[in-house]
Amino acid sequence: MVMSRVLVVGTLALAAGGVCAKAQEPPPVCQPGPGQTFVGGPATQDTGAAIMAATGASIFQWVFEGSPVTKDYRRERVRVVYNRAMKVVSVTCG
Repeated sequence: MVMSRVLVVGTLALAAGGVCAKAQEPPPVCQPGPGQTFVGGPATQDTGAAIMAATGASIFQWVFEGSPVTKDYRRERVRVVYNRAMKVVSVTCG
């Protein structure tokens, strides 16, 4: 009797774990190529939104030229570097 209860509980736990694993989707992957068309353009909120849409990124980061940044790699992040003239200098993913 005890063995059958353990088996049922174990089976339910495995089933619940499978549901959780399927619910998680990998984050979108940023594609830097389409973002290159914005280099040299204005660094504005609208430009940032357009870069995010073009690259498919789900995380956006503005970086002032020469500022230190973390080197952690995030495949879903687009990083846009701008200069004092408020122009986009580079668009990279990661």
